[in-house]
Amino acid sequence: MLNGAVCAQYKRCGKGNCRCTWGKLHGPYFYRFQWYGGRMIKEHVRLDRVEETRKACDNYRAMQAQLLAGRRRFSQMLATLKSQLREYEL
Repeated sequence: MLNGAVCAQYKRCGKGNCRCTWGKLHGPYFYRFQWYGGRMIKEHVRLDRVEETRKACDNYRAMQAQLLAGRRRFSQMLATLKSQLREYEL
């Protein structure tokens, strides 16, 4: 599992006579973007690993969603338990 998302980008090479100077950019090149230490990190992904990396990022997001749902259920159960204890003490 990998944190982040895979995105395609098109680039200019900077050469004066290149086609990208007039709008026909090079690419797509694939990158994995992620937040780390409050900063956005950009990591190149080789073309033969794009689908594998995307799947790993999707799996990470699915796991995070499951964890969030579990935390919400736990908070609800804890609130229910606390209210029942208050009723019992009265």
